[in-house]
Amino acid sequence: MENLDLLPVLLASDINVYSMARAFHEEYNVQSLMVARHPSGPVMNSKILRYWEEKELDDTQVFLDTMKKIHEKNKDKTLILIGCADHYVRLIVENKEALKGMYIVPYSDKEVLDNIVLKETFYSLCSKYHLDYAKTLVYKKEMNLDFTLDFDFPVVLKPSDSVSYNKNSFEGQHKVYFIDNMTDLKDTLKTIYGHGYEDNMIIQERIPGDDSAMYDLQVYVGSDHKVKLMNFGNVLLEEHTPKGIGSNAATLVDYNEELMKKIQVFLEDIGYEGLADCDLKYDYRDGTYKMFEINIRQGRSHYRVTGGGDNLAKYIVEDYVLHKELPLKFVKDEYFWHVVPLGVVYKYMKDEEKVKKIKRLVKEGKVCHSLYYNRDLSLKRWVYLKLRDFNQYKKYKEHLG
Repeated sequence: MENLDLLPVLLASDINVYSMARAFHEEYNVQSLMVARHPSGPVMNSKILRYWEEKELDDTQVFLDTMKKIHEKNKDKTLILIGCADHYVRLIVENKEALKGMYIVPYSDKEVLDNIVLKETFYSLCSKYHLDYAKTLVYKKEMNLDFTLDFDFPVVLKPSDSVSYNKNSFEGQHKVYFIDNMTDLKDTLKTIYGHGYEDNMIIQERIPGDDSAMYDLQVYVGSDHKVKLMNFGNVLLEEHTPKGIGSNAATLVDYNEELMKKIQVFLEDIGYEGLADCDLKYDYRDGTYKMFEINIRQGRSHYRVTGGGDNLAKYIVEDYVLHKELPLKFVKDEYFWHVVPLGVVYKYMKDEEKVKKIKRLVKEGKVCHSLYYNRDLSLKRWVYLKLRDFNQYKKYKEHLG
């Protein structure tokens, strides 16, 4: 293998970081540098990551100074900067010009990403490109709780700007809220704005269906703004803790060429670049997939793409470092990904046919777990993973019974 002297620099410290570091290690046998405010369980005792601690990493000037220090210490290497959480992608994009001389920065410009990050703009674009989405009201702070809905309860409430929302944390804060009546809706809005959040909130009809009605689409769009890879997945199980709700815990590769082509046109037309994660839900009432959002980064379940044979790190390197022409690929092959024990998946999935399918794929070896990597399984790490598995049973029992 050609020695490319790569140093992936990954911002954050969660499963997303570990999955990306694993992709680079599998393909290029390199350690990644994780830059974060503090480490978390999924990255602890890992041999494929080095850790650079910066408690004030969220501050723009501290972030830039840190990136300069890392560059100064590694001038002999090809540095690839990847954000593994929304706010770090935002930091990278907002400072793209300052970083480009030091790092490969595989992201769109800020103007492009703003069209996706701000949800009211995003839903307007969905209408333009005939992508379905749930009935929506954009709530503005200046409405002062004086509004009506033209759709029924229950509803979903979520921030238009998740980065700003997460900076104004408070006890009882949720990633999204499921609300059954107007009194609770107004009380929740009052609480959110009372803790410093200033941007808009999105109120949407709640589309019926359990976790297995959720889907995600992992996408790689090349530096030429052309889609290179699409991997469509059926989310079989999500997390159900207040701050984890909506995070994928198990997905199964699916295929929907018509939908994938529509999203391909959308991303190419707006000039998108880099990794993306599209969240959707199937609405059995009208047989459509409703768009929720496009995350401007790889999704939590992105290792299913690498595990299934399409290494995302390789896509980035072949595009930005080796400048290869990459063909378009829509993934069709069956594959199963999970980050909770199989026993949890089997117990809390309601679709018996899909459970049978998963068991078949596991038997055939068409399965992966982001955190169980046989080249990075010290005794300490193995013990952590087993304790984590045990804790998952407790968490799901607490929230789902």
